[in-house]
Parts: sequence; C-alpha cells; structure tokens
Amino acid sequence: MSKEQGNTRDVGERFVNEIDQIEQHYLVGRQKEVQFFHEQLLEMKHRGSILNIYGTGGVGKSYLLDEFRRIAHEVQTRFLLLDSMDFPHNPQDFCLHLLRLLRCHISKEEQIDKLNRLLVLCQEAIQKEAESGGVILALDTFEELGEFEYWFREEFLVQLHSKVLVIISGRYPIQGAWLSSPAWRQLICHMPIGDLDYYAVKEYLYRSGFNVEDDIQQIWNKTKGHPLTLSLLVSTTQFHTMQPMVIEEDNGVFAQVVHTWLKELPDPQLRELVETAAVLRHFNQELLTCAMGRPISTEQFLKLVGLSFVRRVDRGWLLHDLMRDAITHELQVRAPEQYGGIRKRCNLYYYDLIKESVHKKSVAWETAEWFYYIGDPAILAFFYQNSGTHRWETLNSVNWSEAERYIENRRSSAKEARIAYTNPETLERYEYVISMEENLYTLKHIHLRELYELDSSIVKLLRDRQGGLSGLSVIIPINVHTLDYLLTQPLSSAYFTGLPEQRLKELKVPRETNAGYFVKTIDIPDFADQSLRAAAGLTFITHIISAGFLVAAPPANPFFGEIHLGLGCQVAKHAVHYDYDGITPTPYYVIDTRGNKLQSYLNKMLTGLDMLDERRDAQEELSSLTPREMEVVELIIQGLTNMEIACKLYLSEVTVKKHLSNIFRKLNIKNRSQLAFLMGKCQA
Repeated sequence: MSKEQGNTRDVGERFVNEIDQIEQHYLVGRQKEVQFFHEQLLEMKHRGSILNIYGTGGVGKSYLLDEFRRIAHEVQTRFLLLDSMDFPHNPQDFCLHLLRLLRCHISKEEQIDKLNRLLVLCQEAIQKEAESGGVILALDTFEELGEFEYWFREEFLVQLHSKVLVIISGRYPIQGAWLSSPAWRQLICHMPIGDLDYYAVKEYLYRSGFNVEDDIQQIWNKTKGHPLTLSLLVSTTQFHTMQPMVIEEDNGVFAQVVHTWLKELPDPQLRELVETAAVLRHFNQELLTCAMGRPISTEQFLKLVGLSFVRRVDRGWLLHDLMRDAITHELQVRAPEQYGGIRKRCNLYYYDLIKESVHKKSVAWETAEWFYYIGDPAILAFFYQNSGTHRWETLNSVNWSEAERYIENRRSSAKEARIAYTNPETLERYEYVISMEENLYTLKHIHLRELYELDSSIVKLLRDRQGGLSGLSVIIPINVHTLDYLLTQPLSSAYFTGLPEQRLKELKVPRETNAGYFVKTIDIPDFADQSLRAAAGLTFITHIISAGFLVAAPPANPFFGEIHLGLGCQVAKHAVHYDYDGITPTPYYVIDTRGNKLQSYLNKMLTGLDMLDERRDAQEELSSLTPREMEVVELIIQGLTNMEIACKLYLSEVTVKKHLSNIFRKLNIKNRSQLAFLMGKCQA
C-alpha cells in the first residue's frame, strides 16, 4: 500500500471516529436499552438470541443500532448491519451482500453458484467469526423484506451458529410465525422504542447549546419528544442562529417528518382513514364510522390500527401526537368543510352518548372526549395538545412521605408561570401570568392528615412517566359526612354557609352516595408545563357531568376564570371568599347537571354551533322519503352500486334508478356525494 493510500485511510478512519464520537455524545434517553444490550453481549457467549427493536418512523432505531455497533466494536465483536433497502429481497442477493460485509472474496463462478453453496459459504464465514470473537447480525428496516422473511427465518436462521446475536429492527414487532412457535418465542427479546421523555429532550438540548428553560419547554411542546423532529428542529434553528428560538415557523420540519410516516400508506382509502382519525382524539371502529359518515369494514380498520404511528390505549386507539397535529392542520387548510363535518359528527356522537348514558354509568371519559370536539380554541390549546402519560393514585401510607416532600418542595421552589396562547381563528395572542404567590395558593389550606381522616379517597397524587410525583388534587365528595367540614373550613365555608336550608338538606345524602363534589385544589408545580396542565385540566373536565353538582374556588386569576367559564361554569351569585390572601374577593364556579338540568347544560355548550338545528333540518328532509326509498338510501351510503342494490332488494335496476331519481328530487340534491353529506348531518 502506498504512503498516499495509507494517509487517506488514516484520515478516513479519523473522520469516522469523530462522527461516532459526536453521535454518541447526542445519544440520550436510551440508557435502559444500552444496558440491556451489554447484558445480551455477555449472554451471547453462552447462547444465541433474537433482539427485536421496533418503533414508529423517526423514533431513533437506526441511531440506537449505531450505538450497539460502537459497543460491539469496543469488545471486539463483529457487528454486521444489513439494511433491507440495500439489497434485492431474494436469498441469493442476500447471501452475496452478507459475504461482502464479511469481506469474503467471491469469484464470478461462486456468485452464480447454486443457492445452497452460497448459504454454506455464509454460514461458514459467520461461524469462523463467531468462534474468534463473536458476531452480531443486525437487519434494519425489516418490515420491507416481504415474502423473503419466510426464507430468512426458515432457511437462514435455523442454520446460523448458536452464539450469534441476531437483531431485527423495524417499525413493527415481529409476529405471526415468530410468535406461534414456542421455540422462536423463547429466543426473542422485545425492545420497543418510544419517544424521548422531557428530561432526555432537555439533556439533548443542553448538549446542543440550548439552556434557556422557556426555549426548552417550547421545543418540547412542539416536538412531543419525537427524536427525528427534535433533531431536525434543532438543526434548522441552529442554522438560523441569529434568534435561536423563533420557531413559530417550522421551515418544513413537520412536513418532512410526516412524509416518513405516510410512506406506510399504500392506497388512497387508507390515507382517507388516517386523515379522519387525525381529527379524532381517540378512536374505535364505531366512532370512525360515525366520523366518516359511512361504514368502515373490519379489514380497513385493522389496516389502520396496524400502522406504526397508531397505538392502542385504554379506550381505543390514537395517532402519534405529531402526526395528528400535522395532518389536522393540513386538512383544515385543504378541506375545511370536510374537517368541520368530521368534528361536528363526533361532537354529536358524544352528545348523544352522554345524554343516553348519564343515568346508567359514569360518563367521565365521554365528557373529556366531548370537550375535545366542542370547539373552544382555548380549552383545546390548554388541555388537549399533549396525550400525556401521567396517572393518578390515592394517598396512602406507602406514598405518604412522598406527598409531604412534594408539598415541601413546592413551597420552597414556587415560581412564576407564563402561559402564552394564540387563538387560531382570530390570530390574537394572549399571555397569562400566574405569580409566584398565586402559584402557591393552590396548596394553601391543604392539610393531608385532616383530609385523609375525613375521607381516605379525597387526596390523589399525580405521577409522571418516570414515577415521580408531579401534582396533587383534593376533590371532596359532598354528603352528610363531609358537609360539616365544608361549612366550616377555608375555601368552602363561604359558599356552603350561604346556601338556603333547603339546598343544604338536599346535599345531606348518605355517605356512600354523593350529592356532588367540591374541588378544593388541583395543584401542579408549573401551569406553563403543557403535559402537567393537561393532566390537571382533564381531571376537572371528567368530573363536570359525572359529578352532577360541582363547585370550585380557584385563585382569582384571569387564566383560571376564563377556563372555568369556557367549560360552562356559572359564577355563584350568593358568595365570594377571601381565603387566599385575605383581601381579594374570589368567586365560586358552579356546574349543576342534576336531573333535567343536564339537557340545558349540553344545549348551552352547543349554542352557536347550529349542530342540533342542522340535524333537525336533515331529519325533516329525510322524513319525506318512503320506507323503500330509505332502504335504497341506506344501501347507497354503504357504497353499493345500482345493480347490487337491485339484487339486495329483489328489484330491477331500472326500478332502483327510478327510486334514486325520486330521492334526488325530494331532497333537492344532484348526486350521491350530496346524499352522503346530508345523511352525515342526520346521523351525526
């Protein structure tokens, strides 16, 4: 080798090493995965296994594989990375590609050898490497292998040396034959890769030169912890470093990220389902059918929920936050009537569900969903921009000391909170400020022992994804047992002592049943934190209708006032209190949905949206149709052709056409699309 060639190689190696060091520096939030890989390397000396890494596009699977490669290199283990995009998906080309990675010299004659001979060469080369220092065989973008996956599993892997660690990385977990076989199941270790949490994002931004807390919070809110979005947004922002955090414009970042997801959509019908699902908060087959105004087949629905950016949650499915935000924004601009129609149909779906179910079961979850569609921009911005991973648990002897530490830490580290909000309809910008003193008002008059002895279920603690305490709520049931407390204690006494005797008697229900709830506090450390604010706000929203009667006394700050009014609360006329600072008159907010008051409340929340009027108008128009014409309409909505309708109803195609002409004439419409739109109004 010449001196020039040697120098070129040294420079190349230095360049590669420098890139590796930089990438390793920016790897955050994957400590558990890295630790697990170290353990697998130790285990590999005894037996082989399959590590299945999976997660949606842009979540950092390939970045993690690079870290695994670096770790393997440090312990002198051969790391072979095959991206399925780099070779044709057939056994012969796979073997040739693998032999090249193993730096095996292949003659032209051997390249056209029979497959069995190439397979033997591969296995021999891998075995030689495994015996000398170990081998890791990693396949990236595994979902693209298609039918080749069968040969890879049934022919290649079964002959592989037992001390080889196989990594299969893709958007989806391996399933089917991999899981139906007990033997394969025992060899597979699953490693799902998700978005980064707030602390990992913060660390990444620190390493990228961002150290202003407000800037970090803003980036966290925009990226939702999605690694590719985070990386692109930071690089775009750094490119325009004159003003590092002017990121109101995304410079195409989100369009680029969504493009990586939309590669999964093979046909226009599935794209339409994704667009509709993006408008929904959570969805299932029934709601999606309602939102689209036509039936969705089980086959179509299963294709939708099988996409990598769709995940299962307790009450249905939801799209990745970024995907939902980006597609919704695009749909609003491109097809505003379609977008509005979807939201209206969902709005009325939950309206009907709440109205029908309120006396049969709790409608806490349905209420939270309904408010997502009612359309108040501030409520959506404040409480629905983050799907969140917080959970509530009841105060008990095990977490008692944690609760005390939480309160102590809150009192010693309170700070001012600034909440910015831009109305998307008017483009007016608002900023709310919650002072440091007001930030602590929500913990004033909170005494854990006293509340616990009153009712052990009253105090709830909020945990974040890491298990740390990040909030506290005190929501007191109103009954004969708690009424004396409510009549005599700060925050509640002014309201309850001001009630007429008859109203108080109505509230003296047995302890095992409640007449309503008094919200003494829903406390979080920082109301500017979007995910914490969502957890707090949705806790209140879920009580609005289920409680029947709800009273709250938040601090007298415009932010809290406008939120409560936006949720349909009434300001109590008979009482105010001064219990936060002894000076400021603070109002009570009340919602009463007991008995026939529920209908009034629901209708009030829909006032101005004209939804109920539209439904009544559509129903009146359809009432002019005969029973046979209605049968034809229902089959048209299902997508049947005239011939299919004729067969279904035992009619001639000519008769079906006559029915169709009569339907169009009576409804004053011209085509099937207008009919579907009218039916959507009626069914919504």
